[in-house]
Amino acid sequence: MIRKIICGVINTLSVLVIAAAIVILCMVLFTEPGKPPNIFGFTMLRITTGSMEPTYATDTLLVVKKTDPKEIMEGDVISFYSTDPALEGAVNTHRVVSISQDGDNYIYTTKGDANNAADLYDAQSRYLIGKVIWSSLFLGKLSRLAANPLIFIPLILIPLAAILITNLVHTVRLAKTIAKEEEEAAVKEAIQALRAEREQKK
Repeated sequence: MIRKIICGVINTLSVLVIAAAIVILCMVLFTEPGKPPNIFGFTMLRITTGSMEPTYATDTLLVVKKTDPKEIMEGDVISFYSTDPALEGAVNTHRVVSISQDGDNYIYTTKGDANNAADLYDAQSRYLIGKVIWSSLFLGKLSRLAANPLIFIPLILIPLAAILITNLVHTVRLAKTIAKEEEEAAVKEAIQALRAEREQKK
């Protein structure tokens, strides 16, 4: 009984891991070059600098929700494509300290929590990715480790392959067992039919 439960848990985990891997792969494949993957309006980003400490430490994983520019408020932490020439259009995540409007375009003055001054270049609403709604340092550290081939292959890929092969072997054996049982049942049924036919002739 315990063995069946353990096998069930392992199978469930393997399916979840495979499903997650397929979702992430699709996100990457269907994302335009230079843009972060987005699924159902949510984007996952990882902090790579200390500009938002102590709120978000380096390597923190962020979940960013696509948000209407007019709903952004002062104090929100937003992710956006920076217009700072030094960043070359890279994604930046800073806190909104003030907001102004130029027609339909919202202009956000942003600042890193660890920085002494606001950013030199304002964030434009047309370059807005969304507002940060959730974060996890643990998952961020884990994703960074998983991105390292030296860790991903032996700790994730090989165990996952072993689980898949084990499940495949189990499925093949089960299919053979079912086929054998069906064949034996068919033979028994045929024998019974012959016996019944002989008895009728007597």
